[in-house]
Amino acid sequence: MQDREPVLQRAAIVCHRGACLMAPENTLASLEAAIALGAEAVEFDIRTSQDGVLYVHHDATVDRTTNGTGRFADLMSFEIDQLDAGTWFDTRFAGERVPRLDTFLDACAGRIATYAEIKDADPAVVRDMLARRGLLSTAWTFSFDQSIRAQTRAKVPDFRRMVLFQHVGTIERAVALSAHILEFHADDLTPERADAAREAGLITQMFYGGEDRAVFEHAVRCGIQQMNIDHVDIYREVEAELIATAD
Repeated sequence: MQDREPVLQRAAIVCHRGACLMAPENTLASLEAAIALGAEAVEFDIRTSQDGVLYVHHDATVDRTTNGTGRFADLMSFEIDQLDAGTWFDTRFAGERVPRLDTFLDACAGRIATYAEIKDADPAVVRDMLARRGLLSTAWTFSFDQSIRAQTRAKVPDFRRMVLFQHVGTIERAVALSAHILEFHADDLTPERADAAREAGLITQMFYGGEDRAVFEHAVRCGIQQMNIDHVDIYREVEAELIATAD
């Protein structure tokens, strides 16, 4: 049997929480930095305030990334709107706000694709907000909350969904769930699985928050189509070197 020839291609970059090494995560500043980097998509997290306003924010509390304290779901929108979400990262970003989702999506429209990870929100509301801005056809969603994943499948089947290989375990299961995107991690990505996923019509994606060049090289050699990462510059260097060598 001949050795498998690596599939080398330039992957689409998904900036994890925006360009989170250049600006405070999940802010308009990190979005603008992702666009400036030339990323094809931005990943962001969605939570809901006590009075039902949707925001872009990751943690269950505001303590880590703002000057406030408390559970996000217990705060009113007027309280969240006053928080400083930039100084923790660098004083240059003092006054950066926790963006409301509508403001964040307005800034994405016509400029970058969107990957909406729903932490705490109604997926139908998120879907409609994307649709009103012409973003739905290139958007996709995921949630670690099983009930939210079930709601998304049942209520908004036209909202493209991602699944994790570590959750589904097989390509066949991802297809059975009508997934559009299958995300791998460094410990479960193999060339055979990536090939099988693409052959099944799934878009392959990898999440990796680190900067190990060997992990990036493995992703390129597996032909991963989308990279959900923080260290964009290092990935692009590795990718360019491998593609040049192959040529």
